[in-house]
Amino acid sequence: MAAMLGWPDSLSDRQPKRTMTSTLARVAISQSELFREWSDADVARLVEVSEVLRLESGTLLHGPGETVPFLYLIASGSLRMSLRTGSNREFAFRLRFAGDFLGLGPLLSGEPFVYTVTCRGQTHLVRIPGPFLKDMLVRNGRLAVAMFAGFNRRHRNMIALYADASTGSLRARLASLLGLIANASGHATNEVEVLQDELAELLGTRRQGVNRELRALEKLGVLALEYGRIVIADKAALQELAILPTPAPLP
Repeated sequence: MAAMLGWPDSLSDRQPKRTMTSTLARVAISQSELFREWSDADVARLVEVSEVLRLESGTLLHGPGETVPFLYLIASGSLRMSLRTGSNREFAFRLRFAGDFLGLGPLLSGEPFVYTVTCRGQTHLVRIPGPFLKDMLVRNGRLAVAMFAGFNRRHRNMIALYADASTGSLRARLASLLGLIANASGHATNEVEVLQDELAELLGTRRQGVNRELRALEKLGVLALEYGRIVIADKAALQELAILPTPAPLP
């Protein structure tokens, strides 16, 4: 059972472990694709009002129906996003890794979350107060334009991912998914910390099929399989196998 994330006073008496680490907050905010074009002074204002949450594996961050007045940046670790079907079956539809963000849409629209968000392993989140952020955007349209440019880049990649899921072979879909995870928010890495069960769930297929394709890619020298992670040995070859176009270039 997932541990509930404690909320200040009004929502719960239980509190998450908090670390007011301005350095971590500054790095996460300044490197986020949402704020990469913001000035040092504007980033510093966000750092002053933000806090860093240290959450343990399995912690429930938010559930369906919750209206949340925060924007989250993932400083380390990762989050699992899931939904329940009409038959009450839960399935994961997205993993978000360090460098990604969560909650911008619900924050700006005022609408509640429609999915469940839990932590995969120990995770550090930078929590930015929504009212403060929205006030900055209202007062300075330049900040809003820069932020939505980053949001649009992620939106374009998600559209391509969904198109791929409906038209590609399992190998192409798997290559696309691994490529997106490895290039999450532009923080490129050769290591993907993900389980085969999770890949199967995200791709809507069986673990056996994912394992078969991963073994085939390993024989081709595209990647190497290690416990709990996948090491991409040849990113160019992986991209050739994928249906997705090259991720949107960074500014």
